[in-house]
Amino acid sequence: MGTQLGVGKEVKAVFGPYIVSARKSLARSALLVNTSYGGRGYTISPTLTSEDIIFDVELDHVIVGTVMMRLDSPNGLAADMEYAYELNAMRTPGRKLAELSRFAIMPGQPTRSVMGAMFHFVYYYAYLLNSVTDLVCEVVPHHIAGQQRILGFTQIAGPKRCERVGVDTAVLLHRTLDWDW
Repeated sequence: MGTQLGVGKEVKAVFGPYIVSARKSLARSALLVNTSYGGRGYTISPTLTSEDIIFDVELDHVIVGTVMMRLDSPNGLAADMEYAYELNAMRTPGRKLAELSRFAIMPGQPTRSVMGAMFHFVYYYAYLLNSVTDLVCEVVPHHIAGQQRILGFTQIAGPKRCERVGVDTAVLLHRTLDWDW
């Protein structure tokens, strides 16, 4: 059993100076994503599925960070296009996957602070509300170190070409959300 936001609905939380919102809309973070990804020549899908949720980090009414999370479903995850074998191996009883994508932080913002606020809320929504046990994300190689150091991801596959985004090399990262305390 999970919690899905309906179109037009929004959930917000405050983390330090940041307001983090979860919603079913790309509108507020479109400029940041288009600037971050479009400037590098990446292809960005402007559509959401019913399993997608957008987390936007706001500081003084400006979106300074964003990430999209897709809950696994019978339709799969976007990363299934390149990493179906690895993802299917993770889909075992008691495990639930979600994928992060469209991750962007406004240049000049303190990356650790923005990511910390964002991922506190991602954890809450994914693990506590939707029973997600495993997060995956497909990234270009120069983002691996930051994802590992700041968020605890590990590389589990790749590098491979990612046709969907239009990059020559991407890797699949993974981290679990359920810890034995």
